[in-house]
Amino acid sequence: MPLTPDRTGQGPPPRRDPAGASVPPGGAPSAGPDRTTVAVAVGGGFLALLDTTVVNVSLHETTVRFGDLAQVQWVVTAYLLALTALMPASGRLAVRFGAKRVFATALAVFAAGSAACALSSTLPQLIAARAVSGAAAGVLTPVATILLTTGVAREHLGRVQSLNGTVMLLSPLLGPTVGGLLVGAWGWPAVYAVNVPLCALLLALTAWRVPGGPPAARGAVPFDLLGLVSAAACTVGAVLAVHTLAGPGRPEPAALLTPAAVAVLSGAVFVVRQLRAAHPLLDLRLFGHRVYRVAALNILCLGFVLYSPMMLVPLYFEAARGEGTVASGLLMSTGGIGVLAAGWLCPRLMRGIGGGGALLTGMLLTILATVPLTRLSAHTPYPLLCATLAVRGLGTGLTIVPAMTRAFQSVRPPSIPDAAAQLNLVQRIGGAVALAAVTVVLEAAARRSHGLAPAAFAHSFTWLLAAYAVMLLPAAALLLADRHEARRTSRPAA
Repeated sequence: MPLTPDRTGQGPPPRRDPAGASVPPGGAPSAGPDRTTVAVAVGGGFLALLDTTVVNVSLHETTVRFGDLAQVQWVVTAYLLALTALMPASGRLAVRFGAKRVFATALAVFAAGSAACALSSTLPQLIAARAVSGAAAGVLTPVATILLTTGVAREHLGRVQSLNGTVMLLSPLLGPTVGGLLVGAWGWPAVYAVNVPLCALLLALTAWRVPGGPPAARGAVPFDLLGLVSAAACTVGAVLAVHTLAGPGRPEPAALLTPAAVAVLSGAVFVVRQLRAAHPLLDLRLFGHRVYRVAALNILCLGFVLYSPMMLVPLYFEAARGEGTVASGLLMSTGGIGVLAAGWLCPRLMRGIGGGGALLTGMLLTILATVPLTRLSAHTPYPLLCATLAVRGLGTGLTIVPAMTRAFQSVRPPSIPDAAAQLNLVQRIGGAVALAAVTVVLEAAARRSHGLAPAAFAHSFTWLLAAYAVMLLPAAALLLADRHEARRTSRPAA
């Protein structure tokens, strides 16, 4: 049936995807976003992820300025809680208002929150400003992924996700070094103030060069407020329960069970609501696709793999080897060499052995690189440690990128906003679980070793090695799912 021409006689206006890019009449995606869009999206995601670790090295000076360390820890916790609370809404916001508009707004709010942090004169002001920044980051990270992946042809997703995954892995590695240099030069406010000019630059580029498009009709799809409230309650309750479990000493039962109960009950409400609502906040039916479901499970596990050494490695350098903050950050950043190598190798490896094969290879490399860390001592050579961290960076880079790529390849283009929000949130949950687990294991090992001795870190990495070995199972499941899909698609039609 021919298309009805419009008043100009040129046919209907082009459809647009959530990022605002034109979609040809046939519905085929373009090769991908232009270089400026890629640079802006990667830059925004980098800032949001960097802020999760760059602030940690400023906590000592912040404590000197404001007092009790237990209260100052809320500077980190408030950011994480707000980030996880807003992340489920990011995909729906991008669809409703356009990814460019949502991305620019989140950048502006992130800059305002960072400026407020730098100018804070009391601890409550700083915590509140960090919550604002965290809420913006919870939208910024998934929408950056939407800008990068919307309209990208299936065969180009590996290349785009390789770039995105490299930034995702480098950000937390560089955070301690960048934070240490900033605090050493200008004091604790510098870790927040540095975001303001960078966000201003990204905002200017977004307004000038990133293509935009009209958002969907605002009244056409109602916003799922119950879904947002229940999702926020679930994620905040889960994070609070994890932080309580990871806190010093044995937690009070009520302090642990109350947020856990809130997470379970609100999570049940959220799932029922999403499956029954005509216009859900997140399309949970995506998990009905085998490849997507297995890839998401791997991303949950890989969030654990990525963040589990983030506390152990710098703490080993500082507590067991006597290194300063900046030196510890520089030593840890050697893992970035492997991450950069993975960014180059991963697309080529995926073309050769598929996403599941690349993921399994990465997990085996990560396990191999963890073995020397189970033998840590006060005299472990630094060249060996740096080489180990570089191989670990390579292995981790070869896991995150294939899992993300296969997840996005398994869904239709209109489902990319939902997938971006879900996958980023799943990874954060894996990271929160890693923090709690590592803290509990390290505290128990430190009690046996009478302090943060090298043996305590060696024991902790032995425990992590066992956990990583278990995570080979979902990696193998993705490989099997890939092969099943390949056999099904290659089967001739009846």
